[in-house]
Amino acid sequence: MCQVGHVDLTRASLLREMLTGTELGSRTTEFGYSLRRFTTRRSGLMLFGPVDDEPWHLTAHLDDELHRAGIEDMRPSLVRWAPPPDAPPHLAIGLDRLRDSGRGESLLVVAEDNPAPTLLERISDVRRRGTTIFSIGNGDSELTSLSHEALVPELLVPDGFGWTSRRIEYDHDEPRSALTEVETQTEGFEMTQHLVSLAAADEEAGRAGWRRRLRTAIERLSGEPG
Repeated sequence: MCQVGHVDLTRASLLREMLTGTELGSRTTEFGYSLRRFTTRRSGLMLFGPVDDEPWHLTAHLDDELHRAGIEDMRPSLVRWAPPPDAPPHLAIGLDRLRDSGRGESLLVVAEDNPAPTLLERISDVRRRGTTIFSIGNGDSELTSLSHEALVPELLVPDGFGWTSRRIEYDHDEPRSALTEVETQTEGFEMTQHLVSLAAADEEAGRAGWRRRLRTAIERLSGEPG
């Protein structure tokens, strides 16, 4: 099972079910669906971020989820500022990839802190080439203005919301490692990325918008869960 940061896929999936109907659940789902809808060229999904915080985790999680769902034509590429010469092929994609971008492709920018001017310049260049810009950030006005669609986790996730674990006591003797859960606190920024990854791999995400709306309306009328 893939585990990224402090959140494994089982917990992320359960959380997504719990958040159905909330603003966080709705926004991350629509964001993930839009990634699918606007990325029409094969291998056209690129991820990019600050030079000192490249979005490795989200790239890996998206790749896992899309592969698991059999969506091979949208497997993401991590665009790096300066990949080392001996990097494996999937980690050796440099800035030339941005210069080759165009219509039918999407650039997903992940920047938890205010983006540097050099990052914003690259994003602006890519946008002028017709690429759709998505961002997960902190609400920075310049990044938001460059984005066709933006998510700001701190506006969607209540403070302190997440999982905390506790020690489990047993009467019988077993190795302590089997009895103790790792204490974790899921931060909103990380949580949002997991929810987007799950949504992008949804079967529903590949359907036309009117089909999704019709199906949702029928389920509501019939009392079935959406």
